[in-house]
Amino acid sequence: LAVIVLIFLLILAGTCWYTVDDREVGVVTTFGKVTAVSEAGVHLKLPFGMQKVTKAPVNAIYKIELGYRTNEQTGVTEVVENESKMITGDYNIVNVDFFLEYKITDPVKYLFDSREPDQILRMLAQSQIRSVISSYRIDDILTTGKSEIQMRVKDMVLRELEVYDIGLGIVDVR
Repeated sequence: LAVIVLIFLLILAGTCWYTVDDREVGVVTTFGKVTAVSEAGVHLKLPFGMQKVTKAPVNAIYKIELGYRTNEQTGVTEVVENESKMITGDYNIVNVDFFLEYKITDPVKYLFDSREPDQILRMLAQSQIRSVISSYRIDDILTTGKSEIQMRVKDMVLRELEVYDIGLGIVDVR
């Protein structure tokens, strides 16, 4: 009986606490409903799965490469043509590569309000980039209009992110 009680107490003690790293926040759910967001440190929770903690790395900056992919191990870059080929406003075809940096702005919405927020952002950015590129002439895209295009794309993506409200924010578009 003492061994059973000891095992029960060890299981109880093991399921009553959790730690959150300084680069992330913990979103606490009680019986499936979000009840708290905890910062870095050691925290207590209800045992035996009554409360669950999902961690979201909010202090990290993520990247999306559109039109190309870089192999992390070798550093080799390869073109993804179905993302990079676009039609300009003067009916030319141009290969355009974009690099987006983003971060998690609302961990609850990021974790629970959409299935794949990173993919949603990728598709949203692709759509806005194509929309902007189609309104410029090829000469402007290749020369003087780059910074203006970047700003327009960033503004359009930010506006769409406000509508979708998936807990992500754009840091930079290049």
